[in-house]
This record gives sequence, structure tokens and C-alpha cells, in this order.
Amino acid sequence: MAAGKIYRGAYSYYRNENIYCEETFEVYKDSKEMGFNFVVQLISRVSTGELLKIAIDYSINKNYIPTQVFIDRTLGNEEVKETYTFDNKNNKLKYCFESKKEKKTVELSTGPIFHISTPCVCTSMLFLKSKKFNNTGKNHYTIYNSNNQWAFEKEPVGKNILVEKISQSAENISIDGSTLQATQYKVFEDLNEIPLLAKNESFIRVFTSSYATIPYIVRTEDGTKIQVKYLNDLTEAEI
Repeated sequence: MAAGKIYRGAYSYYRNENIYCEETFEVYKDSKEMGFNFVVQLISRVSTGELLKIAIDYSINKNYIPTQVFIDRTLGNEEVKETYTFDNKNNKLKYCFESKKEKKTVELSTGPIFHISTPCVCTSMLFLKSKKFNNTGKNHYTIYNSNNQWAFEKEPVGKNILVEKISQSAENISIDGSTLQATQYKVFEDLNEIPLLAKNESFIRVFTSSYATIPYIVRTEDGTKIQVKYLNDLTEAEI
């Protein structure tokens, strides 16, 4: 793929103001096919003191549909690799789980529009570009997620989420003294049908940039906050 690097960035993950994980990423764009490739590294120290390292390679086409996703997770002597490959002609998603002890491959039937969830934040909202928001400002999306950690437990499951667009236009947010333009969303997990949004429903609040929907801030109700450290637009100027 003849791709050029267009963005680079990093996040800090906070739980009750304590940093527990760091994420760095680079984004490449294929000038011919107009797809994107995200190359991501996450490092976190677990309770045993060991470092958990996760490498992610996430490719999408010009319609923001995942074409191939690779996740490599290492902790001490353990290593697990997960690979998703999408066959858009047959709407089939191939999932492969590989460790030192086992290798499992399954094939899932999908619709033409879906998203694949990974541990990183920079790719977490790519699905927003896969279809236009309707007049209500609320859209449903199908997200495939694997709960497999160091052993294959079960195949990935497609779950429905609801996304509500809070700000119809970009709003100003402040991060470390800098004012940025962001679009705010609420993400409601594991909900299929919601006639009216109840105030007590659990949700994730996300503020996205105008750069391929890369988030600036993600907040959950349990005190977790993921905030961008820097986001550089290599085609123009630094953010």
C-alpha cells in the first residue's frame, strides 16, 4: 500500500487521576485507495509489576469499514495474536486467535457496515464515518468484540450500540491550557432498542476531533478518563 503518514498522537489513561496506561499511534493514508492504516502501541503495568504491551495494526477502507485488524498482546512469557480479515464480497469476517498453546479460526457473517473493537482509543470511533446521522441525532452501530485474553474462550460477538450526537457543530474544549474544536457524543453500550434515552442509562462520553474521528477525550462514569497528550497533523500544522 502506497501510504503516507498523516497523523501521530498519544494518550494518557487515567483512573481517579492516576495514569495506568499510555498509548501512542501513527496514521497512514493510502493516496490511491483512500483508506487509512492505524499503527498503535499501548503499554500498561499490571498488578504483578509486569508490563502489558499491546501492538495494533488497524486498516479501514475509504468507507471506514475495517478490512484487516491485527492485535498482538504480550505479558511476560505470554503472547497472543488476534487477526480479523474482512471479505467484503461475501460479508464474511474471519477471526484467528493464536497463542503458544493453540490456534483457533472462526468465520462470522456480518452486514456491510460494522466496526471492530480493540483495546486502543484512536480507532474507537471510526464507525461514525461509516454512515450519516439521521435527523434524530441518534444512530445504531454493530461492534464486534473479542473477550479472549490469554486463551480462546469463544468467538467474537457483534453487539449493538447507540450513539447520540450531542453537539450538532464543533464546540470548544480545553486540554492542558489549549482550546480545541471537538464534537461531543454519548455512547450507550449493549442497548438494542431505546425509544427514549433515560437519564440514568450508563454511557461513555466522547469528544472527537475533525481528524478521522480520532478522539480528544473519552470519559466513563466509573472515573476513567482517556485524554490526548498530543495530536500532530503532519499534512498541515501541529495540534
